Amino acid sequence: MNTTFNPKVPVLMYHEVLPALLKRNQRFMTPLYVITSSLFEEHVRMLAQRDYRSLLPEEVPGVNGDGKYVVLTFDDGLAGNYRHALPILIKYGFKATFFVAVGSVASDRFMNWAELQELVDNGMSVQSHTVSHAPLETLGDEEIHRELYESKREIERRLNTTVSVLSFPHGSYNRRVVDIAKQTGYRYMCSSDVTPTYRNSFLENPAILGRLAVTYKVNAQQLSSWVEYNNAELLLARWSKRAKSRLRKIIGVKNYGRLYRIFFNIK
Repeated sequence: MNTTFNPKVPVLMYHEVLPALLKRNQRFMTPLYVITSSLFEEHVRMLAQRDYRSLLPEEVPGVNGDGKYVVLTFDDGLAGNYRHALPILIKYGFKATFFVAVGSVASDRFMNWAELQELVDNGMSVQSHTVSHAPLETLGDEEIHRELYESKREIERRLNTTVSVLSFPHGSYNRRVVDIAKQTGYRYMCSSDVTPTYRNSFLENPAILGRLAVTYKVNAQQLSSWVEYNNAELLLARWSKRAKSRLRKIIGVKNYGRLYRIFFNIK
């Protein structure tokens, strides 16, 4: 066995894909995380032209040959992912993991179960973003277990699929959350930490995977630098994330969320 074989496998975090950016009075989430379908296609086209192969998290441990790999993820289960991102993924032969908070499924602006089933039928993966999308660090042990167990059970029941991947809502997690998630049957856990991931990152049990948050400001050239782990680009992204994390720690997760909604005029 070649113990030195450990290729880069960057994990990208998207949220919503829409035909146009939202105006200030239309915002329902942080506007940074809404990107246009044309920009998303530029991203996917660049990855395809540079011979990247998209993988689901559970497929990464099976990689045993040379190649360029990337994991695409979408948080929240927003309807634009089905309407605008899915056709682009299919066009370029890419696959992605979509994290849904089951309590939001079929509500305004979110995908319904039929649309989620269509994702699965087209080779995509639907995984857990809990039930209520609450910051898990703020919950008690029983509440955390309920959020993780019920979301896993409902997705598996509805879509006849296996759920082993979790995305922490709001990037909120600690050792307690990780331990409960592992006990509940999750193997891969996606954070919003700016931490480069490699094939061996996915071999841990549990595997806590850092992700690169893609915003509307990230063009295809910058994304190319990210997936190649350009040190300067990653350092800037890491500094930005650390500054936000420090502020959230100082004022608390809930107050941080309130401040975000006020600052960005989010409904």
